[in-house]
Amino acid sequence: MLRLRFDHRLERLADALLDSFDDAGPFDERVVVVPSTGVGRWLQQRDAQRHGVSARLRPEFAGRWLWNTMRAVLDRLPAQSPFDPERVRWHLLALLDELPDGEDFALLRKRLGERGSIARLSAADAVARAFERYLAYRRDWLARWQRGQWAEGQAALDVHEIWQRWLWTRLLGRLPGVRDEHPYDAFARVLAESDAAQLERALGGRRVAIFGRVDLSPEQFALFGRLAASIDVSIFAPDPCRELWSDLLDPASLARVRAQRPDEAWLYDGEPSILGSWGRAHRDFVAQLLELEERFGVQAEAPGREEPLPFDPGDARDEAPTALQALHASVFLRSDAPWRALRGLDDSIRIIGTHGPVREAEILHEILLECFATMPGLAPADVVVHCADIETAAPAIEGVFESVPVERRIPLAISGRLRGIDPAIDAVEAILGAAVHGIDAARLDALLRNPALAEALSLDESEVDALLDGLARAGARRGVDAHDGASKHNLQAATDRLLLGAAVGLEQVCGDLFAVPGAQGTRARALDGWLALSEALGRLRALASRPRPPREWCEALGGVVETIFVRSRAQAAVQRVREAIDRLAASSDEAAGVVLDAAAFASAFGEAIAQGAPAAVPGGAVTVVPIGSLRGVPYRVVCLFGFDERSFPRRGARDEIDLMRHAPRFGDRLVRNDDRGAFLDAVLAARERLVVSCRSRDARDDSPLNPSPLVVELLAWLAARLGGDERAAPASIPRVRRGEAGGGPALVEYPLHPFSRRNFEGGQADRASEWLATARAASAPLASRAAAIGALFDAEAAADVDPAAAADPAAVDEVDAVVPIERLRRALSDPARTWLRESLGVALPSDGDEPPEHEPLWPESARDAQQVQRCVERLLAGDDRARLVRELQCSPTTPAGAAGAIDAEAAVARARSLIERALASSPSTGAPAAAAEPGAGAAQLAPRRSEPVVARVGDLRLRMSPPALDSHGRLLFVSAYPLGPHALIDAWLRTALWRFAVDSTATGRLITPDQAVEVNCADALRALEHAIEWSRRISTQPLPLFPRSWLCHARELMRGRGRERVALERAQATLAGDDSGFRTPELAQPAMRALYRDVEIDFEGVLPLCDRVYRPIFDDTSLAGSAEAEGAAS
Repeated sequence: MLRLRFDHRLERLADALLDSFDDAGPFDERVVVVPSTGVGRWLQQRDAQRHGVSARLRPEFAGRWLWNTMRAVLDRLPAQSPFDPERVRWHLLALLDELPDGEDFALLRKRLGERGSIARLSAADAVARAFERYLAYRRDWLARWQRGQWAEGQAALDVHEIWQRWLWTRLLGRLPGVRDEHPYDAFARVLAESDAAQLERALGGRRVAIFGRVDLSPEQFALFGRLAASIDVSIFAPDPCRELWSDLLDPASLARVRAQRPDEAWLYDGEPSILGSWGRAHRDFVAQLLELEERFGVQAEAPGREEPLPFDPGDARDEAPTALQALHASVFLRSDAPWRALRGLDDSIRIIGTHGPVREAEILHEILLECFATMPGLAPADVVVHCADIETAAPAIEGVFESVPVERRIPLAISGRLRGIDPAIDAVEAILGAAVHGIDAARLDALLRNPALAEALSLDESEVDALLDGLARAGARRGVDAHDGASKHNLQAATDRLLLGAAVGLEQVCGDLFAVPGAQGTRARALDGWLALSEALGRLRALASRPRPPREWCEALGGVVETIFVRSRAQAAVQRVREAIDRLAASSDEAAGVVLDAAAFASAFGEAIAQGAPAAVPGGAVTVVPIGSLRGVPYRVVCLFGFDERSFPRRGARDEIDLMRHAPRFGDRLVRNDDRGAFLDAVLAARERLVVSCRSRDARDDSPLNPSPLVVELLAWLAARLGGDERAAPASIPRVRRGEAGGGPALVEYPLHPFSRRNFEGGQADRASEWLATARAASAPLASRAAAIGALFDAEAAADVDPAAAADPAAVDEVDAVVPIERLRRALSDPARTWLRESLGVALPSDGDEPPEHEPLWPESARDAQQVQRCVERLLAGDDRARLVRELQCSPTTPAGAAGAIDAEAAVARARSLIERALASSPSTGAPAAAAEPGAGAAQLAPRRSEPVVARVGDLRLRMSPPALDSHGRLLFVSAYPLGPHALIDAWLRTALWRFAVDSTATGRLITPDQAVEVNCADALRALEHAIEWSRRISTQPLPLFPRSWLCHARELMRGRGRERVALERAQATLAGDDSGFRTPELAQPAMRALYRDVEIDFEGVLPLCDRVYRPIFDDTSLAGSAEAEGAAS
């Protein structure tokens, strides 16, 4: 028996469904065909609310239920359909290796690529999906192909039909039991020829109900109608309109009618155009059911069509409907009449714009808090958030909702993410990705920082950091071993260096291996887990050398999972991985001889993981799901999140091989129509509140962005219903800022920051009280904030204030505190980074923190200042030159082989050359130091003092390691870098402390590749006090100090008189950059970017303060051996 029931309220349809099951026995299964797992879970929850437990209600999908029903009637059908795309693609992969050489197959061969490649697997997947659609919507085509005919007519629909027909006929020969007759045709024949009693015995008194808008092809609907002659088939179908609405036009069609047939346009006035625009999928669904009703002679039940309104009139506020109720009534009645009873705008429909997903989540949280405060009895389970892009929205929503104070925290239930959010699955995919792409420094860092993998390897965060640091120092750049990557800089070589360093404990060469210490003692435990992981990476990478059968790949990956994750606590995720591997191996066994390369297997494994991801289901908290997963399920509050122009509706472009696009038919599914239907379902499922949010502004420049076309249509339709002219298309999207009065429906745009003053003004102020103090401070007049802003904006005032008085007392070191001289040097040479670290606790990476990803291919150490500088320090400390060359050649910092030997020799030679310049006799001011002959009258290195230098200056004790001295007692400072603030300030401070504590007559000499500098601190105590005072102030205030630009300015002035303007221009170029782009501007440094962002700074304005800080340093030094010295002498 066939029963049809229509209703516009899904909850009443659900109650009618459950009522129909009341006469079933206690052990009878209640099978319900549902559109999604989420709708099935909602039915089970509703059944449990009625009976206390839901034990026998079994949601099913239409295809699976039909196949199981066919198995009950037909003999020898397998448990799973042989036409499942997961199984068919392996047969197609085998058939693609057998393609004929004819011209008709040239396009397909061009797309395939190498045997076992990802391109070939992708083509097989695309064809398998196309065949699945043909089986549902074009079975007559497949029957004609079997008879050797074209799909339609006497010619091929497209060039792709030729090879598709060939593949289909060959595929049928490979599938068991379906070559001569498709199971669907055999089942239809049995239904037509067998008597009812025989079918009832075969089907065992089954009954089935179809609930909700289940997407079926016309033939599938007809099959359910035929089954109704033998079993009970009940269809509970939602219909949003009580009137017949198959002729309702969408806005585009209505515009054409008004332009071409204005005499008929009046027939469509006063109708809800959104139903015609968004309801195409609903319309086709209802039309197929009406055709079913007529074909099988049944009378559908539709009790809701007699109701005057789609809601209880008692739910209206003050006997007048809300805007949301007027929208529902307009759709239900197919009329705009309900809008006339609306008294004005209200908060039942809110459309908001933000600057990005995180800000969108913050505003959503505030709106939900308002709903909980103003809507009696509202519970978290009464709220749903439909996301246009769940993968983007879920992290933002979870991060915001979990970070608010406990008293304002709202419980969440996020489900339906395609990839899932378990780090264990991410770790397995990353390990497999290393087999595909190889391993480099960046991938290694991301892999080891995966929390699930670290837990499986028994590593805590500090051990992961230490392991990564050790591998970086040991030269891990690329590849698992010498056969896979760089011969000297692969993971195996780096691991060997770490193991040797753990054994000997020192940096030294043992044979041809350089020991890298750092993993001694208890820290060596981190290497245990790393050795297991590196071995697994090596096995997978070795397999990737050639294409292999999927079963071999699955066994290898399964072994890695069992080895690495055997002790992991994330066993639920690990089980998902095991099941995905088992499914992939079982489905690939269908076709023998198929091989996959590493990239193709990784793609197949990723799809298997995605198919096993948990479905979107309603929860007991605020439910966050992808749009369309809870189709039509009612909630008191419905939120639509992330409906931007590019996010929704999806483009849904069909593959070029899809032949259905050449001959469309009624009932064909289109992605854009499905998305529009899901949007309509969500809007009509809102019972009391509808909140639509989108990204409407760019976070960088506040430029306007467009929301989804559906949001624009909703705004335009609301504006027309509330007093506008529906025939007049809006020139632009109506936008208003939060807190501003609007003249009609508009996109309400919220401020970029949560501490904006507008968030706390008006009757709907935010409840985020933690931002209130910041909002008050930010909204105060600029003049009243000048003291707090400090010298960041007032350089002249900063230059006039005594540094000792301006320093924060809390930042002053304790009395008798030992302060290393490096701390003063860091403050003066890098003031922005010092303030961020000392005042805010922010540690930014240095430019050279990350090692290069690839092994150097050419000797570069002679040009690598960092490498040369290390050699300088070793030679000044008295190391043997030959030993240093040998260590450097074996070190991971140089290339392998002969290139490494050349590199080491060049670096040591360059370092030795700089030291010889420093030891040369002091040249005259006008003669370059580089002109002196090495060794001619040069001094020698003196034995270095063993104990550190410590001296009290005021209430502090300054400390430094002993500097290098020549035989004349002169301090030597050698830098492999061009002259800059770092080296100059360091030499000045160390010379001052040496003169103050050890030898008051000593002088210093700084040698750089481009400069010789004589350092002579006449008043060492005054120099040290100056450095201490300004270091303290720099640590507590964001002073506009730019030492590199100032040094450029000072050196330019030394070239001669009348160069003031040129000096300012070059200093400004050094600060902010110029058109050449040859040098990185000072403002591009990480600390400068963090502090000043996009602020344009005029160097002339900050010059007085820079002069006051750095001029004493320059006065105590004299430059020689450069054009500056020649200019100064003239």
